[in-house]
Amino acid sequence: MLKWVKLNRYYELSGDTQDAFYSKKRKGIWREGNQFRTAADGVTWVNLEAVNSWAEKSKHIA
Repeated sequence: MLKWVKLNRYYELSGDTQDAFYSKKRKGIWREGNQFRTAADGVTWVNLEAVNSWAEKSKHIA
């Protein structure tokens, strides 16, 4: 399994939306360098291992 994928590929794999990604980023739920990183060329990459780990540890909020 790939560790890092470009953001658009992450959307395809996860079914997550652009709004959901940027909401997690803006709220600090996902951290730069952990769940995602933006390369020098401006491309955003998502760490699938870190996202899976985050999802497994997340608590459901009703």
